[in-house]
Amino acid sequence: MAKDVTKAAGQSRLIVATKAAALEAHQKQLATLQRLIRRRLATAAESFYDIGVALREILEKKLYAAAGHASLAAYLTATKLVSVTQADKLIAIVRHIPREEAMAAGQERAFAMLALVAATPEPDTAADLIAHGTIGEEPAKTASVRAIRAATKAQTAKHPKTPAQAAKAKAVAAVDKGLRGWLKRAGVRVQAVQVTAATVRLTLTRAEAERLLGREG
Repeated sequence: MAKDVTKAAGQSRLIVATKAAALEAHQKQLATLQRLIRRRLATAAESFYDIGVALREILEKKLYAAAGHASLAAYLTATKLVSVTQADKLIAIVRHIPREEAMAAGQERAFAMLALVAATPEPDTAADLIAHGTIGEEPAKTASVRAIRAATKAQTAKHPKTPAQAAKAKAVAAVDKGLRGWLKRAGVRVQAVQVTAATVRLTLTRAEAERLLGREG
């Protein structure tokens, strides 16, 4: 009996120690990402994508909990790192637009592209629009944010969403969310996921592709 009690006490201490070690690791990771974001904010025009990647990691790994917060919004409000609205924009960009295309367009233009793509009925992506599209007669990647927003407004008026289109958009969002969850559980790190009504595109870094190939070998 005494041996069982001792064993149980030992297991309990191990569980506590394991949880403490995990919390400490998450706190260190959160602190590292927070320092990275603050450094990048000094050159935000060039570093917005890195900031978005760091914010996405804090969100998806729930690292904000290591600082005692219930959500990313609560963490950002307490630390005043960036506004919740800005964080949402940056996370949306890194989730849906690969780095090269996003950097070519710039932060505000890239985010405006996401809204425009959502308003159009064609199965295109923001990356496609940045790389090959036009706004009026100007290449999309150099069009003004005002012009992109005007095009979005025109598309919304021209193609109001029917119940069927709303259902299709909801289905696309469900695939996007489910796929991200599956990739995370499988240990696959993607730069961007682009889901349309007809296609799914994943963007990986070459290093990540080589890592996965090595894991399979």
